[in-house]
Amino acid sequence: MKGERQMTEPLTIKLKTLTPLWTGGVKGTCDRLHETGIIGSLRWWYEALVRGLGGSACDPSRHECSYDPKKPHDGLCDVCRVFGATGWRRQFRLEVLDHALSNASIEHTIRADRTYTDNKGRTRAPTWYFRDPNRSQRVPNTPKHGELSLKIQALSSSVSPEVIAGLIQFIADWVAVGARTQMGFGVVELANGRIDTEPLHDWLSALAGTETNPKLPSLQNAFFARIASKNGATEQETFNLKYDLRRLFAEDRNLRHFVMGTVRGKRLAAKIKMSRPYGNGLIRVWGWIPREADVYGSDWERNTVVELLHQHLKTRCTLQVWREFNSPRDTTGQEYDDPTEFLKSLLVSESS
Repeated sequence: MKGERQMTEPLTIKLKTLTPLWTGGVKGTCDRLHETGIIGSLRWWYEALVRGLGGSACDPSRHECSYDPKKPHDGLCDVCRVFGATGWRRQFRLEVLDHALSNASIEHTIRADRTYTDNKGRTRAPTWYFRDPNRSQRVPNTPKHGELSLKIQALSSSVSPEVIAGLIQFIADWVAVGARTQMGFGVVELANGRIDTEPLHDWLSALAGTETNPKLPSLQNAFFARIASKNGATEQETFNLKYDLRRLFAEDRNLRHFVMGTVRGKRLAAKIKMSRPYGNGLIRVWGWIPREADVYGSDWERNTVVELLHQHLKTRCTLQVWREFNSPRDTTGQEYDDPTEFLKSLLVSESS
């Protein structure tokens, strides 16, 4: 394995969970908090940010990068150079200092307050099952419940811990970390105050280029929203919303599966995700809709899909924040057409 090794002072940050946190484990159970689940989130969003600025980010599902000093850039894209590839080690180490699980667990079954008729004419309620323990959110009189610390150690001089810490701050501000974020897991906040995101911004700005891949996740095809439900801040409301968004595309099965995901036949990950309620009943909704995609048999256009989502949230909920690149929907009132400036606006503010 190649990659310059030069140990620097580690950086330790403390996270507080606002919704349950899931990082995967043996046979699909969350037996403890796994570093790989957190690193997977970090890499996914690092890829999206790099692509959004026109940097090089391969499609990891195709294993396109491998270290080869005879190739340009050693055969590595901007993402793999930091997060590793075949023959090239990841340039930082992340360690979860508190692996323990709480004794609390979420309820085993959540049913949406909705019904539908199945193909046999039976009335059904959309239902989700959860059978495993997880790191839960803070509860009264248990000050350490739902807190964990991450230690970031740079393994070379090519990337500083502050860059990775800034990426964690971005995730804490806008989205979620870990696995099963489509089920509302993983909203966190920095327990000791905000981290300076300027090192991350400067680092990514230096990678800006002209590369494009309209079919992959990118800052330019993503959106970030914060809503307050008009029906009360219950876990059930998240799943009501999930079902309602699926119904927006009821007449186009292929498009519905493409946008909201499916586990039948060819599995597709959901491109729209939402948190469980946290704080004073807030819910985060975020996702990405590509400008180009192979959706068999469907006649669709990105702006139409995103506008459907936006209007539903605006009508059915209290839409507090909507951030989107180069869009009149952006609640700042600015249509950012410079991706570097759009990124800066996200890094200096928080969705809460």
